[in-house]
Parts: sequence; structure tokens; C-alpha cells
Amino acid sequence: RRHTRSLCDWSSDVCSSDLMPVLQKIYRQMPEPKWVISMGACASCGGVFDTYTLVQGVDQFIPVDVYVPGCPPRPESLLDAVFEIQKLVGEDRFDSGKHGS
Repeated sequence: RRHTRSLCDWSSDVCSSDLMPVLQKIYRQMPEPKWVISMGACASCGGVFDTYTLVQGVDQFIPVDVYVPGCPPRPESLLDAVFEIQKLVGEDRFDSGKHGS
């Protein structure tokens, strides 16, 4: 079965503790299948901002499929991430357990 509708969420900056519930709500409202790309050091691990008000990596709250390194990430890296998502879509890999369904 091929999926004709899917969404990809891009997390591209440091996320505050106040904003995380909003991001989680958006993620839950996305229809399956869905994929998440975490772009840059700030989104992936908090970057240099290690404070109690900031989330130290969005993967603590939503599952991330592809990580893009860098601060800021290079355009080539972003394209590689999109190609990686295309591979996942092409494989028709749909792990409902990973995505919390």
C-alpha cells in the first residue's frame, strides 16, 4: 500500500520548555506516516545554550528520523536529509511503534 499523503516536520532551532508542548501537539496532529528532521546543533542537542529553560534536544519529546549536523547546517546537509527522508518514504517504512501510534 502506497501512502499518498505524508508530512515532514522540521525542527530547526533551540526549543524552549514553554514551546515544547506546542511542538508535541503539532506532531500528534500530523497524520501518519510522518517524519521529523532535526536541523542543527541547537535542535539536536541544545547547542551552546545549556539552561533550564531550553530543551536539550527535541528527540527527548518527539521521535527524530534524520539529524542534520552543523551550526548552522550546510545547505548540502539539508539536501542530504531530504534525500534520506525520500529513501524512508520510498522504502514505505512505517514503524507505528516508533511514532507513538
